[in-house]
Amino acid sequence: MAATVTIRVTTGSGGSAQSAAVTGIDLISVDNPDNSAANRAANPITAGASSFEKWIRARVDVAPDNQVNNFQLWGDGAVQANTTLFLGKSAGSVLTAPVNSDSTVAINDWTTYVTGTRFAWHATNMTGVGSVSDHSVFQLDIDGTATAGNWTQETLNWSFDES
Repeated sequence: MAATVTIRVTTGSGGSAQSAAVTGIDLISVDNPDNSAANRAANPITAGASSFEKWIRARVDVAPDNQVNNFQLWGDGAVQANTTLFLGKSAGSVLTAPVNSDSTVAINDWTTYVTGTRFAWHATNMTGVGSVSDHSVFQLDIDGTATAGNWTQETLNWSFDES
């Protein structure tokens, strides 16, 4: 049977909460897993500041015949002017609460990860229902000269191998 793998958001100190499956994430001024226009409007990022880190992981919801592995992430190589989107990974659980100061995990420029140069997120085998990947961590930095308003949506592509 084909595996079903979903994306989850981890929040709170020590990764104390994991969301249900999500289809989008908000890079905002609070640590929550919500994804809605109302959430973004209520929790904007001030020009010259950073979003809270967004810790995400993949979770096996329907087990593969054998295993899933080789998780990768990539985008289109661009983000909105006056912003920088950073990415990193952390093995295992979140050790501290996500921060809105400069991340020590999300330190790689997202724009370098495109179809031909993907971000290696999680390589080891995941087999059973409830298996989770390493965390992938995102943070959005807003330049002090950025104009107010919505940030252009960024598409996060992801893949994994199944056998």
